[in-house]
Amino acid sequence: MAIFAYQDLSILVADLEMACYAKSVNLSNEVAQLDTTSLCSTGWVSSIGGLKSGSVNIEFMQDTADTSVDATLYPLLGTAGVVKSVCLGSADGSAAYLLKSIPLNYTALTGAVGELAMGSLSGSSSTGPVVRGQLIHPSNVSRTTSSTGTGRQLGAVSATQSVYAALHVISASGTSPTLDVIVQSDDNAGFTTPTTRLTFTQATGRTSQMTSLAGALTDDYWRVSYTIGGTGTPTFAFAVTCGIL
Repeated sequence: MAIFAYQDLSILVADLEMACYAKSVNLSNEVAQLDTTSLCSTGWVSSIGGLKSGSVNIEFMQDTADTSVDATLYPLLGTAGVVKSVCLGSADGSAAYLLKSIPLNYTALTGAVGELAMGSLSGSSSTGPVVRGQLIHPSNVSRTTSSTGTGRQLGAVSATQSVYAALHVISASGTSPTLDVIVQSDDNAGFTTPTTRLTFTQATGRTSQMTSLAGALTDDYWRVSYTIGGTGTPTFAFAVTCGIL
């Protein structure tokens, strides 16, 4: 991908797509610096890397509808394990970062008379790493029938790595709708012999989950497969991000 301007991101917080509300997003990762300078340092500071952490800060246009921004974000404050995916594009295959987080600050309203009603959410990683991967199933198309996603060559998983995947179900409709999502791997783009590697808990409405599997796994292609059930034309919009670390 060439240098680009931020115009069409996907910012997923739990079961909410924030991109169409967000005015800015900042994703940062850092390593604690541990000072190892000793009395034989010869005048120079020395250090090693310590624990890693990540943070996500979002400024957004506020919406107080029952199932929208405020109603979704406020109950998450202080809750560890909130699944987030920040994707550098909304298209299938876009680079993505996925993590479990803890929202630490929620500003419900800021602004003056005549200005946009704004809000903000910030927090840190809470459990496990920040994983770089891809958006392997975008949420911008509603699905009514079972299918599979496009295979992406994310790479093999070494014995010291794990494969991670996050599921964000942002809408569900129909009579008793069900969504079963799995992540499969194979050694070829055609997925002639797919193997199920990750299985999400069945979704019956808006939800989010993150799961992982330790290596070693020699397959290097990865895709989503999903089964939709229910009556009255069950319909889901959902996103899946996947990465290896």
